[in-house]
Amino acid sequence: MKHFENKNGMLFIGECNALELVKRYGTPLYVYDEQRIQENTKRIMQVFQKHYKKTMVFYAVKANNNPVLMHILKEEGCGADISNPEEMHIALKSGISKEHMLCSAVFPSDEELQWMLKNKITMHIGDFSEVKRLLSFEVPKIFSVRINPGAGNGRFKGLITGGSDAKFGISPQEALEAYVLAKNAGVNHFGIHMMTGSCILDEKYFEEITKKLFNIAGEIKKKLDFTFDFIDIGGGFGIPYQNEKELNIEYMAKRVCAVFEEQCNHYALGEPFLYLEPGRYLLADAGVLLTKVNAIKRDKKTFVGVDAGMNTLIRPMLYGAYHEVSIANKMDAKPQGRVNIVGPICENTDQFAQDRLFPAVEPGDILAIFDVGAYGFAMSSQYNGKPRAAEVLVKNGNSFCIRKRETLKDVLKNIQIPRT
Repeated sequence: MKHFENKNGMLFIGECNALELVKRYGTPLYVYDEQRIQENTKRIMQVFQKHYKKTMVFYAVKANNNPVLMHILKEEGCGADISNPEEMHIALKSGISKEHMLCSAVFPSDEELQWMLKNKITMHIGDFSEVKRLLSFEVPKIFSVRINPGAGNGRFKGLITGGSDAKFGISPQEALEAYVLAKNAGVNHFGIHMMTGSCILDEKYFEEITKKLFNIAGEIKKKLDFTFDFIDIGGGFGIPYQNEKELNIEYMAKRVCAVFEEQCNHYALGEPFLYLEPGRYLLADAGVLLTKVNAIKRDKKTFVGVDAGMNTLIRPMLYGAYHEVSIANKMDAKPQGRVNIVGPICENTDQFAQDRLFPAVEPGDILAIFDVGAYGFAMSSQYNGKPRAAEVLVKNGNSFCIRKRETLKDVLKNIQIPRT
């Protein structure tokens, strides 16, 4: 939260008073700090390109697919990591060209594969059966495989995307067979990809996973005698949600790039591009969710009921994820007791915090839930018939609504009632 301001007990985001934002746009309200997004993007690009010039960053669209935010990333030099044709269209709307997109589709349909081929999007193939389907439609200009090395890492079990329980990626053994099929079909350009987890704060992990990917890539190169146009180590760069040690991106980038060059030399792979696919690292800590306290229930426990719910932000309910919460209009208030901060949804899991040490709070106060710029609005829903929240971009004291608040009309607009 250090990049936000506390002015006389009031929260300011991008030099905008949080209470004034609420008065203008209502609650629940997602607020994004444009300057913070730019800082995060510049930081990761500069440190990696300083140590390996041929580094490219592809933003993971799934983290937050608002085209306005993606345009900010595009202006900083990012491409897009997409997973389907829908995300391709969103990326195009943000100004990112097809040439600067990568696709990591998960069990795509024939139609989706053909769509990506038609639009000449570079794909990471994640299933061996997908290889044969792809090649039966068309021989792609570049062929890349998403590797599942048999192990993974992540802050929560649900965020681990490598290993025997993960649905993502091809084993190294099948990957070799996949490259043989592609080469025999006439492919002349190759890439390789690995993404084994999310929200990782251990710098050594990224060094280790890079070595692991090169061991696999090196063996494939030796057996098939080709080099790779790019080697993609994925994303997974974490942020501290709960007083953890911050990821030392400078040290991590230096070590990863050193390993990258060492292994390229060792396996005679030349100078392939180093691809990164961050999402959370770029946007998470730039976002704040503002929500109004509706009521306080005091029983055996104290429940602080707010107007945002698991339909607005599901991470705490889905993963047990921690988010820091403050009273936006009482930033200097000291903790006085333990509370459960809960939403209006008809599920007992609809709780943002449990037994959280918290200041005295009353109806009408505005709570700020931090670090919601990634996997916040993007995972929201209309559960319980609730319209989705508005999104606002702030910078230098100015605010802009970048997604209107939904209404009941939006919830019902696709309903068709049959005639009797």
